[in-house]
Amino acid sequence: MAQMLIIADDLTGAADCGVACAVHGLRTIVVLGDSECDANADVLSLDGDTRRLSPLMAASETTRLLRKHLPNENTLLYKKLDSTLRGNVGAELAATLEARRAQARTLERIVVVLAPAFPATGRTTVNGRQLLHGKPLEETGTSQNEPTFARSDIAAMLSEAHLRPALLGLHLVRHDLPHGESVALRTAMESMAQHADVLVCDAETDEDLHRIAEASMVLGCGTVWAGSAGLAAYLPLAARLASANVYTPEPPLVAGPALFVVGSGSTVSLGQVEVLASRSDTMVLRIPSEVLMAREQSPRWLEYMQTLEQALRAGSDVAVLPDPVSRLESSMGLQLSAALAAMVRPSADTVGALVATGGETARAIFDAWGIRRLQLIGEVEPGLPVSVTSGWRRELPVLTKAGGFGEPEALFRCHQFLREHKCGDTAPTIQGKPGRSKGLQ
Repeated sequence: MAQMLIIADDLTGAADCGVACAVHGLRTIVVLGDSECDANADVLSLDGDTRRLSPLMAASETTRLLRKHLPNENTLLYKKLDSTLRGNVGAELAATLEARRAQARTLERIVVVLAPAFPATGRTTVNGRQLLHGKPLEETGTSQNEPTFARSDIAAMLSEAHLRPALLGLHLVRHDLPHGESVALRTAMESMAQHADVLVCDAETDEDLHRIAEASMVLGCGTVWAGSAGLAAYLPLAARLASANVYTPEPPLVAGPALFVVGSGSTVSLGQVEVLASRSDTMVLRIPSEVLMAREQSPRWLEYMQTLEQALRAGSDVAVLPDPVSRLESSMGLQLSAALAAMVRPSADTVGALVATGGETARAIFDAWGIRRLQLIGEVEPGLPVSVTSGWRRELPVLTKAGGFGEPEALFRCHQFLREHKCGDTAPTIQGKPGRSKGLQ
């Protein structure tokens, strides 16, 4: 039985949050929705696939998944949120808290400890407002390709979901820093938990998140923790989670060409494709959106599909993405992801590795290929997890990345990582772990 359950609203979130546990030696499995779970997992990370649902539907699906997969009140529960607050944050938090309270047998009041900061990627929380590289979310354009508008005011967002917030500012998070003990923070948490539903924690650094995780243990294991992969990285140690046998997976080796599928319309992702194209021999296949949306009804659909398959069979790495000149409105994102998945469906047995940008895109490809579980291995860098398929017809290395995330070189670094892990190379390495030369079967 898993010691920790993570529930995310998209696939990339489930993966990057789960890998924060995997690097501690916990066997971590990502599961898509209602797929069969792995009884040997220490950490189970669920992709609820709720980001683009209505708030009511997202809350209902979150409740259903928790009733099915949360075994008891002793299981550590983490609600993964997007670090730029996209999706149905308030509605899903309210549903998670309600499900946890309904399950509890303790007399202690159960609350949410919320710390959405992810300092390693420029996401911070100051005075209860979410910032991206120091700017409020409203000023960053992070929602330009999203159906909902991300706001930086966390308290306002929670209040709309009928949750009572209380702020733990930086002055409290760091109050006892010179002495190394978070007495003031623990005391404040215990006090605020008596009247609030959600304790909103400021954080600008990883040390802030570390202190929040440690101090929050005073609230008991029935607490709901929530945030990005930033806070999740410190919970296993704070909660003293341990595996009977520390899990030390072998790095995945690549036997075949890499397929990059970029379904995100963010300028960040498009810039990353340009860097990948200019600094590697990766073939870039830009497909007009109208061709993708028409699928087999377009006379050019088969032409693009054949071009892709021929390049992969020749051993070329290929990046596939919609033509940005003719990109459709964000409301058509799901259909576009499904069309990309249909385009690459015949390539499932040809590729040696998959790199997917955008949670919806990754989920659509997995659905098309019949992939239901991933075993997390490590990460190329923070926020860029590495996994292998589990329970599929073969072990396929998979790298996933959120659409608006990462530096310009992110996809190129994925390319370098996969090249370094080609079958036949010796002593490959994964971040923080030594590698071995055994290839995938």
